[in-house]
Amino acid sequence: MNPFNYINLRKLRADAERLQMIDKENKQLLKSINTINRTIGKIDSYNPEAYASKSKWHAHVMRMKRIDRKNKAIYEKLMAATSSYDCESLRKFWTSIIEKLKLTSKFPLVILQKVSVDSVIAKQPSISCGLEKLSERPRCFLEFQVLNGPVLGRVEIELYHDHVPVTVQNFLSICCGENKQNLSYKNCPINRIVPGRFLETGDITKGTGRGGVSIYGKYFAEEGHMLKHTKPGVLSMVRVRKHDNNSRFCITFTKMEQLDMQNVVFGYIVRGAENLFKIEGYGRSIGKPLAPVIISDCGKLNRALEC
Repeated sequence: MNPFNYINLRKLRADAERLQMIDKENKQLLKSINTINRTIGKIDSYNPEAYASKSKWHAHVMRMKRIDRKNKAIYEKLMAATSSYDCESLRKFWTSIIEKLKLTSKFPLVILQKVSVDSVIAKQPSISCGLEKLSERPRCFLEFQVLNGPVLGRVEIELYHDHVPVTVQNFLSICCGENKQNLSYKNCPINRIVPGRFLETGDITKGTGRGGVSIYGKYFAEEGHMLKHTKPGVLSMVRVRKHDNNSRFCITFTKMEQLDMQNVVFGYIVRGAENLFKIEGYGRSIGKPLAPVIISDCGKLNRALEC
């Protein structure tokens, strides 16, 4: 029998060295405990790193709470405030002031005369509006709204059916939704709004400004360029190919002579121009609207024919 098969000298030496190290550590621990017992010890709970951070988040939170308390106090005062006069008394007082102004003014009291945006635009010179009416021109409307947001209002449009009948028929049929393909501008998004220039919409297939279709097919040939972009509120077709149009159109915010030989003009806004400028407020120089704006409703006005 070989004892080396059961006893490994290398492991025995390692165990002996480990026991010596443990014994040494225990002796050191006993010395420390004895020192603590003799000297009562010292309690040290100070952490010099506890406030070393430079973060101001706690101060910011406390400042926001103070502001919130002040705002609530102001809100309560505003809600509790009452007028010294009721509405009827104020109305009578204002009426009497107006009468006194009319009696004492040396010149006509023009400060009370409100001039609509439509009348201002109507007075601007226009080659298109000065053309002879060869027949009764149909009118339609477009109503705009921020998607899931406020209504921006309606614009009423007169169409040059006597000069560009093919283009007007395409636009009017889609506006009324009366066509074989059931095409409609309703819920169509405005894909471009460029302040000081124009808005672009009418992509009833993709809604991105890259689609569109007409009642005559995918495209139809554009008509003449006799009508011009001479003032705000002019409607014209967006050229999709060299000489073709579909359902896409634009509305100008100002005079756009650079579009005269490019887009076919087919109508202009006769009422609701102030709503057009509300839409302009949602534009950006890159064209993408600040908020999604859609045509919430559209149709033909009861003038010569009914939709």
